Amino acid sequence: MVFRKHNWSSVICLIVGFALCIGFPARCWSGDAASIPTLSVCEALSHASEYDGKMVRIRDRVVGTDEGTWFVGEECPGVFVTQGKVWPSTIAWTMPDSNCAKHSCAPFIRSAVDFKFDWESRKRLEKKWLEIRKRLPDRCIAVTYTGIFEAWSKANSRIPHRDGWIEISGYGHLNGAPAQLVLKSADDVSAVPRCRKKWKTPTQSK
Repeated sequence: MVFRKHNWSSVICLIVGFALCIGFPARCWSGDAASIPTLSVCEALSHASEYDGKMVRIRDRVVGTDEGTWFVGEECPGVFVTQGKVWPSTIAWTMPDSNCAKHSCAPFIRSAVDFKFDWESRKRLEKKWLEIRKRLPDRCIAVTYTGIFEAWSKANSRIPHRDGWIEISGYGHLNGAPAQLVLKSADDVSAVPRCRKKWKTPTQSK
């Protein structure tokens, strides 16, 4: 039988740490899921520098066309301004790629991305989405996605790419969005509180 000398200070630390986990479990959770903030478009764009390059959840309305898909913040038009340019309050959806960390593809992604989109998470939400759409129009439905948030600025507009760099002027179709979410997973579908099912026309509002 072989006896090994223990480092008792390490043992005591483990015991104390375990006791703290029992009494205060929130302190012991180190998983990313618990620490990822859930933001609206308005919140993300209002504090863009704070969340730039970080994993976040965006929960808001979504619009899509053949050219792309965007989160839309209807409550804060003009909240994002750079060098006198007033941007639309949108966040473009961007799919990740396994080689983006090497900047060998998907050149419009600045962050090192080590994940692929979880298509199974989207499939799990399809049933809930279809049920909500039976009673609400699309503009009264909010979806929640997790991903890396990136906001445009002149300082970070140049991105290393292959043997040089490229300069971007925005995100999404025609570089029209001030930010993008590099999608990791689809998390939830829910009704937008106090949402009007129909827009009021100018004649109706008079």
